[in-house]
Amino acid sequence: MSKKRTLSLAVILAMTTSSVTLLPSLPSFSSISYAKSISSTALSNQLFHDSYQALYRSPFGADPTGQAITLRLLGPSSMTSASIALQNVNNNINDSATILMHKASDALLRQAVGTQHVLSSYSLWEGTIPAADVKVPGILAYNFIAHAGKAVAYYGDNGNGYGGPGTGAPTPDMIVPYHITVYANSFTTPSWFDHGIIYEIFPDRFYNGNPKNDENPSTQTAIGTLANGQEGLVPIQFHKHWNSQPNDPNVVANPSDKNYAAELKARGNGSWSTDFFGGDLQGIIDKLPYLQKLGVTTLYLTPIFQAPSNHKYDTSNFFKIDPGFGTLATFKKLLVDAKAKNMHVVLDGVFEDTGSDSVYFNKYGNFTSIGAWQQYQSPKKVKSPYYSWYQWSPAANPPYIGWSGVDTLPLTNTSNPSYQQFIYGKYDPKAPTNPATNSVARYWFSLGTSGWRLDSANNSNYSVAWWSAFRKAVKQTDPNAIIIGEDWNDPTNDNGVDWMTGTTWDSTMNYLFRNDVISFFAGNYNDGSVQNYAMNAQTFGSSLMQMLEEFPKPAMYAEMNLLGTHDTERILTILEGAPDATMTTPNQQYFYHPTAKQTAIGVQKLELVTDFQYGFVGVPMIYYGDEAGMIGYKDPLDRGTYPWGNANQTLINHYTLLGKIRNDHPVLQSGNYQQLYAKGSVFAFARTIRHGTDALGAKAANATAVVVINNGPSKTITIPIHTLVANGTVLKDALHGQKTYTVEHDTVMITLPAYDGAMLFTR
Repeated sequence: MSKKRTLSLAVILAMTTSSVTLLPSLPSFSSISYAKSISSTALSNQLFHDSYQALYRSPFGADPTGQAITLRLLGPSSMTSASIALQNVNNNINDSATILMHKASDALLRQAVGTQHVLSSYSLWEGTIPAADVKVPGILAYNFIAHAGKAVAYYGDNGNGYGGPGTGAPTPDMIVPYHITVYANSFTTPSWFDHGIIYEIFPDRFYNGNPKNDENPSTQTAIGTLANGQEGLVPIQFHKHWNSQPNDPNVVANPSDKNYAAELKARGNGSWSTDFFGGDLQGIIDKLPYLQKLGVTTLYLTPIFQAPSNHKYDTSNFFKIDPGFGTLATFKKLLVDAKAKNMHVVLDGVFEDTGSDSVYFNKYGNFTSIGAWQQYQSPKKVKSPYYSWYQWSPAANPPYIGWSGVDTLPLTNTSNPSYQQFIYGKYDPKAPTNPATNSVARYWFSLGTSGWRLDSANNSNYSVAWWSAFRKAVKQTDPNAIIIGEDWNDPTNDNGVDWMTGTTWDSTMNYLFRNDVISFFAGNYNDGSVQNYAMNAQTFGSSLMQMLEEFPKPAMYAEMNLLGTHDTERILTILEGAPDATMTTPNQQYFYHPTAKQTAIGVQKLELVTDFQYGFVGVPMIYYGDEAGMIGYKDPLDRGTYPWGNANQTLINHYTLLGKIRNDHPVLQSGNYQQLYAKGSVFAFARTIRHGTDALGAKAANATAVVVINNGPSKTITIPIHTLVANGTVLKDALHGQKTYTVEHDTVMITLPAYDGAMLFTR
């Protein structure tokens, strides 16, 4: 679950992830009397520091190891001294330090207070955290201590710890420290991923390319609910009609209801994840040309390994393609055909558990292996090589720990050396395609895959040590592979753990991005996972800045910026104004159908949302079918079949256009970010490449893009361009037939219809 971030700034400042330009404005200090003798409370109210601005914190954002950091604090002229209080120095909770500050130059002071304030009323103090205190990746914390005669005041992050302008207090217990993410200076992410577009596929629901390998209800079983209410094997269900809805056991079938027959049909057999539609790997191969037209460069596949369920997160065999999806030969063909279209394939790694119906656990005896369950039943007679892979609780029922309490997903013992070797340790460079001598992670790379998305990567079953060892193994096998962690929280400080130090994952599934999008573009909404609260453009911009500040730059530019996944409500359902998920019953959700007006509004808003998504820092991700207008509440309703032949062509055309724009303009892929305007419902930002170098230090052509988002009624807005482009420069709007605007007086005036956007580029 993600925390809500509601920081707002008193003044909108021009911001960039590489350098921050301070506009000559400050929170109103003019009413404050700068007496020579003041109280601690008065002093604390007269301090100012903004971690989003390079004037106050340089460099901006996360810091690579070995790079010194300069901090500045603004205060009254009566201040006699100031210092920086460091905590968690070099990621050691017992190591703290105090750094004395000195007065900064008058030139910097003038930059801080602007020409409208009297210089002699202020003082600007600066100090530098030495490189020696930034040697180890982790979270470095700091706050300030200021003195004015006998008065002592403390200054730290705002009350919620979100970065940006902070808060002063007369006592240290009333403040929280600022955080700096310190990451390994060797940290890089694969450029093929950073510069791409991702498409997530839930294989069973995408396209049926080979009916011959369809699941068979006459011969196949899956774990479900038996007549006595107990867990057991039940026949699977196969939908005869591709466009029918997935079964939802949440639906209540009431004989007194008028639509009782429909309710019974909706429930299926009452078991979870046992219904199939026949989508497979051949179906993905068949649709590669379609995906190429969308501009897709990375295919993220939810699990494809053998498993009894339709979702495959209950792995039966990590080394075998599920027969319903095809064969190993089919998968190899997918890799070859995808590569021919400059696409990479990323697999879903589910290592925190296996299925109870698996080679390794074998609870139901469906495999010839001696599973962990066989040893549990006869510990004196049977020994299984897998028994130590699991977490047992003999006094409980069942006698093992399940992932989130689910019996079908016995939790693995990730601290077990044998299991570690199995998942990532074993490596045979002379025979890398031999599953007997290679670990799971390494084996699939040998066939041509390009990375792993890690399921429940922040689960307490894992540790930094586990993922560090996993990273080392992966990068040894393929230095250009991508590693993406699933973490719905802030990965830079997830219950005290910083996963974003360049020593574990490369990036994350960016649920924080999704939360911000829903809050700004949809307002108050609870999708059953997160309560989102309405944001105006100002707060939206501040929340984005927090993300840009906390995430290491290599990670931020590789973030999987998603609008929805197989675990969330469809984004169009939210944008079209569907009732709040927490205010509706399962039956209402299953039978929900938007009006034509709702659909039109939702499509218009989704076009606007994707304008922002494709323009912002990070890698845009499409959840299959979002571009076709698919709707649905959470699992299983968000896992419907792609509506081939019935897709919303307006949306597909827009996604296709955005894919072309992003792929044609590298500045949207790796340009620096700078917020330009944030007021009410209008938000604008720039992406820039200067001096032939992009934000990640790679050679790139100089370019400027300006993205304007109008999340409200029709408006004419004057966007400040500052010195980004010269007056007289003509900007083309790639979203609207190359319509042009001319920069005048360091601004560009643009009129946007309701819920519309613009993407402006220099010629």
